[in-house]
Amino acid sequence: MRRMTIALTAAVLAVSGLATAGWTQISRSSDPFMINADDVEFDEQRGLISYIGRAEAMQSENRLRAGRFDVYYSRSGEQGSSAVTSMGGLNRIEAIGDVYFVTPEQVVRGDRAVYTAASDTLVVSGDVILRQGDNVMTGSNLSINIGTGRARMEGAPTGNAGRRVQGVFYPDRD
Repeated sequence: MRRMTIALTAAVLAVSGLATAGWTQISRSSDPFMINADDVEFDEQRGLISYIGRAEAMQSENRLRAGRFDVYYSRSGEQGSSAVTSMGGLNRIEAIGDVYFVTPEQVVRGDRAVYTAASDTLVVSGDVILRQGDNVMTGSNLSINIGTGRARMEGAPTGNAGRRVQGVFYPDRD
């Protein structure tokens, strides 16, 4: 029972540490950050926290949803429960399964997304659909720099059956 209590305490400390270590970058805002899921698993040895089942992260008006989030962090401390309180910070977040990134202006849907803290970039992959109002763009990879708001959509690797980026735009609509 004591071991389970230590593990649970370590997981809570890790989650709160990640919230201040960079997980708060799904928006350009410094508003509070919230994350929820059906279950949470903590693996201190691997530096991994998994949010499983209807995982959702929200900050300001932005939302990231997926079937699962795997949050990888670096550790700067020693082995054991004390290492959690001296984490080095967030490395990356992998969102897996029916990924949605929703902002007030856009909705992005894909099969997988990876947020990399070092570059402040979210890369959505798979069958990517980007919708802004009535305008729609599709491709296989969408890279978004959260801090600058710059984005790049890519098609599938070219070949005889390569899929290109496609879009439908309505110039007289928002």
